[in-house]
Amino acid sequence: MRIEEIRLENFRNYARLKWQPNPLINMITGGNAQGKTNLLEAIFFGFTGHSFRTNRDREMIRWSSSFCRVEIDFWLDEQHNSTVILLTAEGKKQRKLNGKSGHTLDPLLLPVVFTPDHLLMIKGSPEMRRRWLDQELGPLQPGYLACLRRYQQVLAQRNNLLQKIREGQRTRQELEPWNQQLASLGTRIVAWRCCLLAKLFPIVREIYAQIGGKDEKPGFSYLSSLPLERATGETEILERFFGELSRRCNEEIARGQTLVGPHRDDMVTTINGQDARRFGSQGQQRTMVLALKLAQLELGKRFTGDYPIILLDDVFSELDQNRREQLVGRIQGKTQVFLTTSLSTGWEMSVLSGRKITVLDHVLYEGG
Repeated sequence: MRIEEIRLENFRNYARLKWQPNPLINMITGGNAQGKTNLLEAIFFGFTGHSFRTNRDREMIRWSSSFCRVEIDFWLDEQHNSTVILLTAEGKKQRKLNGKSGHTLDPLLLPVVFTPDHLLMIKGSPEMRRRWLDQELGPLQPGYLACLRRYQQVLAQRNNLLQKIREGQRTRQELEPWNQQLASLGTRIVAWRCCLLAKLFPIVREIYAQIGGKDEKPGFSYLSSLPLERATGETEILERFFGELSRRCNEEIARGQTLVGPHRDDMVTTINGQDARRFGSQGQQRTMVLALKLAQLELGKRFTGDYPIILLDDVFSELDQNRREQLVGRIQGKTQVFLTTSLSTGWEMSVLSGRKITVLDHVLYEGG
């Protein structure tokens, strides 16, 4: 997959932009608030319909504008394609794929994005790890995103009902149909997450050994709000889901919220059997995150037959020389890469073959 041309209108700080990136490496430099990360966000939005930086779509629309538009021409399987997304200030999205309205790209084509925030995947909140599972790993499973959206809708409705039951406005019996939907959808999400992590783990282990040394053994496990001590099938997960909903019904009504399900789950990472969040050094934590992201890249290749586009937002400044070299070694020549950096050492371009782009006053200047 390769982007041929990007066109932006009213996206963040860009009133208009037309750019034909390098087919291999695009290193984007410039001062603060010039729009380096905005370019990566625009690419991600153009392919996915959402941002990797915010849940508030309105923030992507240029100040005082009523809409933004992202158009991307790209090659896939030796065929030319185009995708267009129009976002209005009212929150409406119009999407076209190859000129056909309402059509969207295969979720498997999601770019792999790596930002400084991902370095908090180990010691940050469970929400960050769930976001990674849902938005970046989950789409590799056909049907995952649609199932997740429906689950979130059911969850919101059930939480609203729990609050009304607490206030005496509704009855417990009305929970039953919502329990059925929540457990059915939630079971599929939990099973799919566990399956994807099982496929990811051998790749993570291999990459971590290369980067961090063979004396350290990484591991991770899925920490469910359900009692899942070992690998279980969907039938057993569903039974335990219903069991927990029944057991914790009084508590959920008292608190007015659903306390079990994939929206409460987490992923635990370990180094030599110890919790990496509590006992891992900063270097070990960064190595683990780097291994997870690089493994995600390789898993994308296995699912689609081609490497996805890579978006690296100022991650070189967070990594030491060895980890930079390992990152470069894994991505060099495999796919199209877009990276932003504030470093001025020139190290990147001495080892990367591509083009340097400087952003100044919202204009791109190419060289290198």
